[in-house]
Amino acid sequence: MNLHASAPLHGAPGLTRRAALLWAALSTAAVAAQTPTAPAGSPRLPAVVVWDFEDRTVPALSAVPRGQADWLRRALAEGLVSALLRTPGQAVVDRLRLREVLAEQNLGSAALADDEARLRLGRIVGAERMVFGSFFVVGDAVQVNLRLVDSATGRVLFADENTAPFDTVMTDQPQWAARVVRALGGGAPAGGAYPADLWQAHDAAAALADAGRFDDAVAALQRLLQQRSDFEPAERLLSALLQTMARR
Repeated sequence: MNLHASAPLHGAPGLTRRAALLWAALSTAAVAAQTPTAPAGSPRLPAVVVWDFEDRTVPALSAVPRGQADWLRRALAEGLVSALLRTPGQAVVDRLRLREVLAEQNLGSAALADDEARLRLGRIVGAERMVFGSFFVVGDAVQVNLRLVDSATGRVLFADENTAPFDTVMTDQPQWAARVVRALGGGAPAGGAYPADLWQAHDAAAALADAGRFDDAVAALQRLLQQRSDFEPAERLLSALLQTMARR
């Protein structure tokens, strides 16, 4: 990690003083963000997991070159997570926690090949609801489909379908994300529309993290936040990575 200091800080093993101070500040914010404070008297909202969206594009029908829509798998999910985290009282299980549970259970990523396996994992981490999504590109448009599922019964509680131009699918996303929030019992969240280039950079950083290249992922996220300091998904991923590194 390219942070210029040398003395380790007590309580954050393996991190230098500057990195540990950053970790402490970000992790405090992240804990609050994972379950936003609800006003007194508000109903408790069910904890939720949002899985990466599945790309069901048929290449022959798409005007977007093969591979250039891959970033949407993660971006569509993370965009929805951002909307949920702006909803008071809504708990969301993050992707790094899911990976930790996979490791604890001695399960590989192949264990998540079907919805039933994901439901079992969701119950392990205490998620009462799950969002499964998919998309496909037809011409230069993207159709997004999603289902909100009860983790205990597998029953579909809400389903939605949306179509947007490929170039603006992420800036249009808050409109349908708000419908998912309402289906979970929350109010309509405000803001949260970010352009495609930020999401593509975020996806590249997340891929580094998934490959175990945490230092490179942290550096990429720091550069991204210098470009756009209010990009919540990058802040959240950076915080989660620093917490994970501190526990090692």
